[in-house]
Amino acid sequence: MANMRFVKPLDEALVRQLADTHELLVTVEEGTLMGGAGSAVAQALACHDKLVPLVQLGLPDTFIDHGDAVQQLASVGLDAAGIAASIRRGITDRLSRPPVHVTQGK
Repeated sequence: MANMRFVKPLDEALVRQLADTHELLVTVEEGTLMGGAGSAVAQALACHDKLVPLVQLGLPDTFIDHGDAVQQLASVGLDAAGIAASIRRGITDRLSRPPVHVTQGK
């Protein structure tokens, strides 16, 4: 687990290290997904040709009703149960796909 307290500057070395040592990466943020921390991680992975599944969890780019913060997070799947369910889906998706092998030319 890595605590990403800020998006910029992104610790790309840490993102690469995590991609090299994990079969699935998960980003969780209380901000919008579009242009958020998960997007920065996805871009870093793509720039460094890291093929690791990424589950991005965050707020949708839609209006969220006002209310109690706990209820709001639960309504978009950012409570403990929602996060766990998303991770389980990510693992299931990962296991259901055939492995990808990449050969780099010299």
